[in-house]
Amino acid sequence: MKHKVWFGTVAIVMVVAMVLAACTPQTIEVTREVQKEVTKEVTKVVEKEVVKEVTPTPEPLDAISQIDPTGQEIVFWHVSTKKHEEVLLDMIDEFNATNEWGIKVIPEYGGYYGDIYKKIMAALAAGEPPDLAVAYPNQAADYALNGDVVALDDYVASAKYGLTEADLQDIFPAFLAGDRNPYYDNKLMSFPPNRSMEVLYYNKTLLEQAGYDHPPATWAEFEEMSKAVTALGGDVLGGYAYVGGASNFATYTFTRGGDIIKDGKAVFNGPEAVEAMTMIQRMFQEGTAYQPAEKYGDQTDVSSNKAAFALGSTAGLKYWVSAFETNAPDSEWGIALPPHETTEPVVDLYGPSVCVFKTTPERQLAAWLFIKWFTDTEQTARWAEDSSYFPVRASAAAEMTDYFASKPMYAQAWSWVKYGRTEPNIPGWQEVRGIIGNAMTEIINGADVQTTLDKAVEEANAALSSQ
Repeated sequence: MKHKVWFGTVAIVMVVAMVLAACTPQTIEVTREVQKEVTKEVTKVVEKEVVKEVTPTPEPLDAISQIDPTGQEIVFWHVSTKKHEEVLLDMIDEFNATNEWGIKVIPEYGGYYGDIYKKIMAALAAGEPPDLAVAYPNQAADYALNGDVVALDDYVASAKYGLTEADLQDIFPAFLAGDRNPYYDNKLMSFPPNRSMEVLYYNKTLLEQAGYDHPPATWAEFEEMSKAVTALGGDVLGGYAYVGGASNFATYTFTRGGDIIKDGKAVFNGPEAVEAMTMIQRMFQEGTAYQPAEKYGDQTDVSSNKAAFALGSTAGLKYWVSAFETNAPDSEWGIALPPHETTEPVVDLYGPSVCVFKTTPERQLAAWLFIKWFTDTEQTARWAEDSSYFPVRASAAAEMTDYFASKPMYAQAWSWVKYGRTEPNIPGWQEVRGIIGNAMTEIINGADVQTTLDKAVEEANAALSSQ
């Protein structure tokens, strides 16, 4: 086309030149006008051809966007029971009926967290994993050791099936951070459908009787108030109904500015953890802290005016409401940020995530699309209202105004998400949690704090290095 335009232009110019040579002065003006018009037309044609040639070729779609998940059936192992399971199954039915690809999610109860972990490990050994499953981030890290878990980064970034920049800004950074695994180059090895946090439950009535009109802001106040409540006598068993476990330990340590795992190594024998467990040991020795014998005994005792404090998950709020209504309907109670020695408060954020197992590209994408749908604004708000977990998106608040109004303590805790810090999520953390729990038991029974934590750290690092 270029050559045709060029030769055409030359021909026209030659003709015009000949005409000019033969023309009388009276015809020169007309000839000039013709020349202008011809030049204009030639210029337009040339410009048009140039535009055609420089039009960029569209870049090919990313690999994930080229996959077609139409008609896939995927198996989802979950941990929900009773009312939670009813709502989950209703939501899965809605997804199955409305998603544009005809994807069908088949839900199966996999047992509670310890049980589903064992079941998945067995399924992986047999080469028959589900397509996706509920898993704590550290459990997903264990499953990924042999390459059985799909990192979700490429799905999130997919031009066709991924999340927009607005979506990513809407999801709480601390929630996503808990699923980015440093052991796997900070890849997203699971995705958060919800979260909860550890807070201080306290009996206002007992504190008032002991002379206090506010919950403790520091650990020194916590210990002082526990002593004062214990001194009330009568049915009071102690100030602090201690349950123990790694999440309590994380709260004790984080709120003093300490770490549990750093750069892949256990470091929970530092001064912050030692100070924390020395306080707990002292409280046991003085009788201001005790360990309830029964499961959920901390909830029972605080709601029965037998103790002032307990640490627990916000996911249990509705059970605390029921406990106080049953055991001490005339007593007042509340939740507070855990006491802290840091400049700002710190709360331990935790909760189960969902991971996707390696199957086929189509089934993996189908699993991601279900996760994406479940964690969108409307669905995360619905799930939060039923489960008492927090939604993963800030925009869900607009969908939950009535719920916040009817659940003021939930709304109060929601405002503390900004203070969140997550527990380690690396492979081996599950085993380390048990090591920490055992060390705590030894300490409350009188073992030397530093020596016990030193030994526990040594055991923990051995467990971590074996992964």
